[in-house]
Amino acid sequence: MAISFPTSLSTLSPTAQIPTINHPSNPIPKRDYIVSLLKSCSTIKEFLPIHGHLITTNLIRDPFMVSHVLWFFISTENFHYAHGVLSQTQEPETVIWNTLIENRLKDDSFGQVFSTYYHMVSQGVPLDISTFHFLIHACSRNLALQPGTEVHGRVLKYGFGRNKSLNNNLMALYSKCGKLDEVHHLFEKLPKRDVISWNTMISCYVQMGMLGEALNLFREMKLDGVKPDEITMISLVSACSKLRDLEMGENLHLYIEKNELEIGGNLLNCLVHMYIQCGKMEKAHQLAVRSMSDGVVVLWTTLISGYVKSKKIHAARCIFDHMTERSLISWMTMISGYVQGGYYNESLELFRQMRLENIRPDEVLFATVLSACAHVEDRKLGRSIHSLVVKYGMIYEGLLGNALIDLYAKCGALDEAQMIFKQLPSRSVASWNSMLDGFCRSGEIEKAKSLFSEIPEKDVISWNIMINFYARSHRFGELFELFGKMQCSTVKPDRLTLISMLSSCAIVGALNHGIWVHVYIKKNHIELDNMLGTALIDMYGKCGSIEKAYELFSEMDEKNVFVWTAMIAAHAMEGQAEKAIDLYLEMEVTGIKPDHVTFIALLSACSHGGLVNEGYTYFNKMSSVYNIIPNIQHYGCMVDLLGRVGHLDEAIKFIELMPIKPDILIWYALLRACESHLNVELAEHAFQQLIMLDPLEPAAYVLLSNIYAKAGKWDDVSRTRTKLYELGIQKQPGSSLIEQNGTLSKFKAADFSHPQSTNIYSMLDEMNDRLQQKDLRETSSHHSERLAVAFGLISSHGKTPIRIVNNLRICGDCHSIMKLISQTYDREIVIRDNYRFHRFVDGNCSCKDYW
Repeated sequence: MAISFPTSLSTLSPTAQIPTINHPSNPIPKRDYIVSLLKSCSTIKEFLPIHGHLITTNLIRDPFMVSHVLWFFISTENFHYAHGVLSQTQEPETVIWNTLIENRLKDDSFGQVFSTYYHMVSQGVPLDISTFHFLIHACSRNLALQPGTEVHGRVLKYGFGRNKSLNNNLMALYSKCGKLDEVHHLFEKLPKRDVISWNTMISCYVQMGMLGEALNLFREMKLDGVKPDEITMISLVSACSKLRDLEMGENLHLYIEKNELEIGGNLLNCLVHMYIQCGKMEKAHQLAVRSMSDGVVVLWTTLISGYVKSKKIHAARCIFDHMTERSLISWMTMISGYVQGGYYNESLELFRQMRLENIRPDEVLFATVLSACAHVEDRKLGRSIHSLVVKYGMIYEGLLGNALIDLYAKCGALDEAQMIFKQLPSRSVASWNSMLDGFCRSGEIEKAKSLFSEIPEKDVISWNIMINFYARSHRFGELFELFGKMQCSTVKPDRLTLISMLSSCAIVGALNHGIWVHVYIKKNHIELDNMLGTALIDMYGKCGSIEKAYELFSEMDEKNVFVWTAMIAAHAMEGQAEKAIDLYLEMEVTGIKPDHVTFIALLSACSHGGLVNEGYTYFNKMSSVYNIIPNIQHYGCMVDLLGRVGHLDEAIKFIELMPIKPDILIWYALLRACESHLNVELAEHAFQQLIMLDPLEPAAYVLLSNIYAKAGKWDDVSRTRTKLYELGIQKQPGSSLIEQNGTLSKFKAADFSHPQSTNIYSMLDEMNDRLQQKDLRETSSHHSERLAVAFGLISSHGKTPIRIVNNLRICGDCHSIMKLISQTYDREIVIRDNYRFHRFVDGNCSCKDYW
């Protein structure tokens, strides 16, 4: 319906109103100038002279210009003038409106696009295919599903439902919004599909992770007679990358070359990335070299990233050095590659080189190099980088804030770490964890506890930091208590938590806690990989449950060298030398190569079993067969073996012929052997060598004093103990740990700190009475292991084994007493001292008095 047009708008003289426009000295204004005048108008009065000029210059017939006039009417709510202006142009009314929508779309004015659309509908302006194209494109760009669905409905209402181009655009919209069913429905309804239709459907499948379906659709596409283009191949090659499907990827590459599709730009990058993901770095490199004309920077950066992921850092650097042009991403890829590979100094050196080339880092790169500084604890360089962060006006938040906290915390600058922490606009759990880790590293337990309690939402890393700190500090009681609290929280332990717990259980012999962890693993269907399996076997072995360790070992399908070594070491600690050797031979048959730790366990087994010939055989086999150079621990095992069997002269010759300088452990092993075989002269030599390395080693003085006492040299005993006193050396106190009813108890000699001390000492008196009936002279009734056994007898019932972990070597008196207690009370007593297990049953010890 036509709207009356005011006479004033058609007859107004442009000269009278805007004299500057047609002044003889000024050129005729260009369209952009007129558009800017229109945008500055706010009333019809201001618009009148501009309108007059549009008429006299015939710009009123320009659809672009009229579309701006139309938007002026809409924005000033003077819409009733619009039809009058539009009637002066020769273009159909719909074209003018479409031009307006297109202009709004170019300006990314999504709201104005739909405002214009709604005005078209309300004014009864016909919509055509172009209108819908613009609208669907606007919805796709803004992922506006609901308006897009409404537009789709109007497309159907206008009878454009079978238009291929509109359907392709609608498919693209639904695909971007993740609506697979709608995309598939439109695709199936298309009477004839072109390459765009197929590409949209394939791209949607890839986007939704339905990679196999995408590849199957490619086969259907070829059967339908539609020839794939570059975009098709990019989607399909991307699918092969995600699937790591090398065979299909190579077939696609062959198809591309056979059909002479141009390999360049995005397709080239996709193919290179596919070969990298499938582990074919050489092929990726060859393709990049052959096609290096396009996208050189992106392509070579992709290749660098591939070499970094393949842990071929030197190859990555070689490519990086040969690049004639590098982007920030290129530098970032190489620097972060160094950091990921543990080459922290190299990453920092490369960062310095980057700064010389005046390339400005972003927040992510700053966070990366700050991480490198933290790892090498270079506080000075870290502060310099911090200064750059301040210079560039970057805000301490996210990765950057956490990296700064982590740097200062790891460098021991906790005040500076706390200052950054307090300045953070918002604190993520990572921020809290970085600060918590700093307190734990510095040993500030109370601050760590306090901060841990304040963390609003703890994650598994928060718990792991505290658990690992307690484990490192040997605060096992608090560790088990904290783990119990973790079970009551919403955070579930991860593999690192479980491995840390099992390691702690192994250290203190907390079998019940270890069993609980094993049950948790089974109950939650956690895969028993080699790391977790090794931790469990080690726990059972060190807790004296060798049968359970072997049962678990036998159940594991895949075993690496660490699993085998843990099982060999468990047999060695039990003194089961033959079984340890049999296990080693079985490992060799399976093709698993032993490492240096395996030989430490094996030689330790030979030492406990007194197998001298076998010890020499395996010691020599290390270097002759496996090219493993023996280290000080291997030599220590051999000295211990020779000393235990009484070959003291051979042991000293072995030490003299060692290619490396003997350390404290070597001489201590010889000194201990001298005690067993009462060789005073050699003991004095070993002692002199020991105190030359460490004059304040208390164990050396104590052991030499014991040797003098056994030899009846009481003056020498007195002299040695006086020297110990004069030097102010404190003898390491003996302590014993016992786990009962889920609680860990620690005893020291003559300890009265336990809540049940009265009952413990009553049991100790009863034990002494029984032993006196056997005419046994008592000299160490208050040793820590004796108190632990007494506690075990009063706090457990039946015939459950009493398990104790002692921090020192069990003394001869206690060893004899434990045999009698096991017989008198009909209880198995398992004591793990600092060297091996002693399993006392019915008056006998598994070590056969050989320890």
